[in-house]
Amino acid sequence: MRHNHHPSFHAQRGSMLVIAVFAMTAMAALGAALMQINWSQKDTTTREVLGTRAWFAANSGTEYAMVRLFPLEKNPNLPSAGACETANAVIPFTSKGLLGCSAKVTCETLGTAPSVQYRIESRGECGSGSHKVVRVQESWARGIAP
Repeated sequence: MRHNHHPSFHAQRGSMLVIAVFAMTAMAALGAALMQINWSQKDTTTREVLGTRAWFAANSGTEYAMVRLFPLEKNPNLPSAGACETANAVIPFTSKGLLGCSAKVTCETLGTAPSVQYRIESRGECGSGSHKVVRVQESWARGIAP
């Protein structure tokens, strides 16, 4: 007598269910990993854009201080040239490109005439909360002899 050594379908019942559960778990894990990567890329892009905007805000603050120190033309509404105190300011930007950004400018006078020097620090800030980005620029200028 010959015995059939092939497993019967009855003995294999339920194995498809195990395979289906495993496949669903693997797909869920893959989906969660892809969502994490997507979130990480969005966060990095946001910080990069805010960092660029903060750098331009700091640069604008530096330019503001330089114009106060070395005006191109006489303006009776502005204090005298070379007055470092007039360059100290907090500038909230309202233009479309820098909306929500600000620059804090500080100016320090070093030395005395005729070799006076100015140290200008401009701190640009953009964003808020966990997405707040700060960029600092420092510039040095030498006074112009009268």
